[in-house]
Amino acid sequence: MAEVRDLAKKFGLSIPTQVDQEDIVCLVEDQTDMRLIVAHHLNKIGFKNIKQFTNGHEALDWLKNSNTAKISVTICDHEMPIMNGFDFLAELKADPDLVRGPFAITIDNPSRAKIMLATENGVDGVLVKPFTLKDILPKLRQAFKVFHNPGNPELLYENAKGELRQGNLEKAEHVYKSLMDVTSKAARPLVGLAQVAVRKDDFTRAEALLKSAEERNDHYVHLYVERGELFSKQNRVEEAIGEFKRAIQLSPLNPIRYERAAQLLFKLDKHQEAIDILNIAIQNELSFPALHHYLSQGYYVLKEYKKAIRHIRSALSVEPENVVYLNQLGISYKESEEPEAALKTYNQIIKLDPENKAALYNKAILMKVKGNLDEAIKVLDRCLTKHPNFKQAKDKYDEYRAEKEEQKKEQAS
Repeated sequence: MAEVRDLAKKFGLSIPTQVDQEDIVCLVEDQTDMRLIVAHHLNKIGFKNIKQFTNGHEALDWLKNSNTAKISVTICDHEMPIMNGFDFLAELKADPDLVRGPFAITIDNPSRAKIMLATENGVDGVLVKPFTLKDILPKLRQAFKVFHNPGNPELLYENAKGELRQGNLEKAEHVYKSLMDVTSKAARPLVGLAQVAVRKDDFTRAEALLKSAEERNDHYVHLYVERGELFSKQNRVEEAIGEFKRAIQLSPLNPIRYERAAQLLFKLDKHQEAIDILNIAIQNELSFPALHHYLSQGYYVLKEYKKAIRHIRSALSVEPENVVYLNQLGISYKESEEPEAALKTYNQIIKLDPENKAALYNKAILMKVKGNLDEAIKVLDRCLTKHPNFKQAKDKYDEYRAEKEEQKKEQAS
């Protein structure tokens, strides 16, 4: 790593000498008891700013919304639901919007193969479960030392990502080119250069760089993600879908792959294509909150209401008071000819939000279908009291009042 050490010196990277206990410790562990024990140990040795997460996906969500919080060190479990430690680290390394620091992984029943796999995935330290208070600080210091070694190329990648985030495209390009020169088989610096080119709106160069990255390493999943996003920007939808599927083939249990594909395809109003990709996650028995959100919205837009019901209900298990989901569920039940379930849903919405005009209007329609015209008129009157300019409700109210008058005339005659 002499060449990398020379680059660290060339770019004037500042190398800290010890863990800053004032900075954030990112603690990722799905077992509550273990997480609380580790947090307690960290507090005892002086770490006060500890962010706790149950899996890598949850930690990523927080990091993406934390304005590039300064992470002193990450302690992450190897095996977790939704997103494991290695996939979490891979996202930290690849996403220019995320900042990573020293990364220590915790492993149960370590074997030589597990330790080698951890090393191959780029972790900076390994903590073997179960571990004690006296084990933690030496291991964190070791991980800190490994990461902040002037010969560690990760320091340069982080520097390039930082320049990219700040819009210093020429500086970022310079660092990535230097990394490309000293790592002749790595695809990653070429993907970084492609990210720079995209920000310069030079899509032709970005595509050529990604092709070169593939020639170096056709198993580097993030090159396909980047190319999928590039093709989406150019409205080359079928090609973009192919790239997303390739990324999923290489990393079928990483929810980020599916989320990014669905997000981009929804922006293009390609709901069926997004559903097809998300169903690969279902086939792989993978579940994560955004999966049911996107599937529910996709099926709802396509008016496949029975399928929408299943996924809206799953989304509601995470956000039980989400009125948007509840309104969609009510409509889906109504369109699926399940009026009692629809009515129950609208009553639930009105309890949460008494002035919700969509719920009041749709409840009135259902009451009319059930033959309760008086109750329908009463609900519409309540709706118009709160929303006097709601034309659709006013028209229906006038229609029902006229029908009521006709009924009175018939009864009188």
